[in-house]
Amino acid sequence: MANVALLRLDQMGGHASGNKFLKLRGYIAAAQAQGITRLVSFGGAWSNHLYALAATGYQHGLETVGIVRGEAPVEETDMLKDARRWGMQLEYVSRQHYRLRDTAEYQREISARFAPCLLIPEGGASGVGAKGFCTVAAMIKHAAPAARHIVVPVGTGTTLAGLAASLDSDYELIGISALKRATDLEGRVQMLLAELTAERPARWRILHDYHCGGFARVDQTLRDFMLAFEAVQNIPLEPVYTGKMLLAVHQLLKSQKWDPSVPVIALHTGGLQGRRGYQWLS
Repeated sequence: MANVALLRLDQMGGHASGNKFLKLRGYIAAAQAQGITRLVSFGGAWSNHLYALAATGYQHGLETVGIVRGEAPVEETDMLKDARRWGMQLEYVSRQHYRLRDTAEYQREISARFAPCLLIPEGGASGVGAKGFCTVAAMIKHAAPAARHIVVPVGTGTTLAGLAASLDSDYELIGISALKRATDLEGRVQMLLAELTAERPARWRILHDYHCGGFARVDQTLRDFMLAFEAVQNIPLEPVYTGKMLLAVHQLLKSQKWDPSVPVIALHTGGLQGRRGYQWLS
């Protein structure tokens, strides 16, 4: 892909690499400032967020609790085994209860149960998490001052919002949604930007046609693209976020919907531990 640079956040943060590490920094600082030693959050059986939280908590000597979506499996995933190894207490809840994770009543219940604790939204999705991307914006400005198009995978919208707030209107951010029919994403980003009180945020938009079947789903086109990309570039990808984003960039350039002479920066947001959930990548 000509004129496309890959900013590899997957090489930052050790085990808690990528954007998940950046989202957690503000929460860790807040917990330490308040003298809180227990962090609680939510995620699925392959959650990059819980993986990063467990690793970061272990590194900083903090207790961690993961509220995991679904009944306890007969055999835990490699991610959950790693989280336990780093000392995370895993609490399985039904999918019905998990849907309540953003409600004030359920959050009060969880906070009281594990008190004293700091409760972190799923994916670190808040202004606190978004503020962690000011350093990435500085890296972009320093390393590629001529680039004006930055492409980023989108799950909760936190990374996109954080970058938009930290850059300015000379830049355009293009988010590639990893979810199918995620019609609320634009609203989420707007809410985060309002929380961050950005005066001149970067221009941004989200493309919704590159989910490849839905969250964590893989179709043959994505699979073939990722295997070919890794063989040529020798850069590992994962199919939930970064793989879909780079496939979108490839298809947009190939179809001439984007001008290939315009420099593009794409963000590799990490999450490589999730490769273990796909046999064809092992």
